[in-house]
Amino acid sequence: MADAGFIATTCSKTHNAKCVAVLTANPDSADVSTVSDLAGAALDLAVAAASDAGALINDRSSRYGGGTPEGDALRACSGAYFDAANDLDIDAHDSLGSGDYTAASRLVSGAGGAADTCDAAFAAAKVSSVMADVDQKMKDRCSVARDLINLLTEFPPTDN
Repeated sequence: MADAGFIATTCSKTHNAKCVAVLTANPDSADVSTVSDLAGAALDLAVAAASDAGALINDRSSRYGGGTPEGDALRACSGAYFDAANDLDIDAHDSLGSGDYTAASRLVSGAGGAADTCDAAFAAAKVSSVMADVDQKMKDRCSVARDLINLLTEFPPTDN
């Protein structure tokens, strides 16, 4: 079982200021015993962030009609988050599970770009983003997952 000390020690190696907060907010993180398991839990959080974003986009899209600046921006967000969820849930999980940490890290980094795409869509539409909080959550979770996966690249597990 992971404890707060294991999470804090592991996160300190990533130099990611959001790592401890992201992981300790998730009860599943307490069930891990290796860095590899912790990276998997962080990846699951990133998948959930992308999936939650998709559901929220659908909900918020109903508030804005087609052809509105917000509606057009949400459409761009929808495509970006759909791709991110698939990349994370299928390809990044497969890469992590097979030990291809470089590919997993690259996929997680790319998926985190969904938030940037969404931010840019609202900026281009010259309207305030209705997704700013969701975009930040996605960035935080993807950066934590990426940084933990990168630890596996530097220090490959010997017992997994």
